[in-house]
Amino acid sequence: MITNSARLVYAPQPMARTAPSPDAADTSLRQQVYASLREALTMGRFAPGQKVTFRYVAGVLGVSLTPVREALRRLVAEGAFEMNPNRSVRVPLMTRDKVLELRDIRMELEGLAAAKAALAATRPQIAEIRRAAREILVARTRGDSATDRQKVREFHFAVYAAAAQPTLLRLIEGLWLQTGPYMNLLYPDFISSSRGPAGRQRLIAALEAGDAAAARREMQNDIRRALSYVAGLADENGNIAPAIPATAGKRRRPSDSAPVFDLQLN
Repeated sequence: MITNSARLVYAPQPMARTAPSPDAADTSLRQQVYASLREALTMGRFAPGQKVTFRYVAGVLGVSLTPVREALRRLVAEGAFEMNPNRSVRVPLMTRDKVLELRDIRMELEGLAAAKAALAATRPQIAEIRRAAREILVARTRGDSATDRQKVREFHFAVYAAAAQPTLLRLIEGLWLQTGPYMNLLYPDFISSSRGPAGRQRLIAALEAGDAAAARREMQNDIRRALSYVAGLADENGNIAPAIPATAGKRRRPSDSAPVFDLQLN
């Protein structure tokens, strides 16, 4: 029996702060490089057919070759890049048939996500979606295609996030890796149409009303129009020419186009 005069008192000692282990820091860096490249692909910062060297990516991001090599190999496995033998990768070229296949799959999955979002979106989430739609219009008024592509991505993924379907979201992200570089082909002709802004407003109205069928329809119509336009750019052999045929990381002739390449660690 413990008396008052002999009561045991436990006084926890503060834990000593420890620095992150080298392995944890290295894993974090690899993930940041991978995430930055994924975001750049889905926002159309790479052009179809563009070649990118490992060393160039490492230099742009200010990291060593190891995390870049691992990130690019992961993206090759996901179909976002093709591996070249000279320590470089290339954004795959696309055919009409491939674009149409991706169009049909995206319509089903992203239409489903929009329908789910109509049933689950909160007021703050719908406000965020509306904000992204406004910012697309502002960017287009300025002729700022880079910001335009960024805001289009934000708009779509704000809708998909509101669906609260994490597995579905990962599938959609994988599809965007393959079609993202072809967003460049939508400028300037396709995006000059007023149908895009009107469709986004109808989609927002469907989300506000909780109308899953209308939300699905508007999302599917948006994807159908955009990727059908890209497919229609194919030549007589069914091949779609790259938007900007450039190589990032190699010496270019004066006539070569500058690469559409803008990266930063997330």
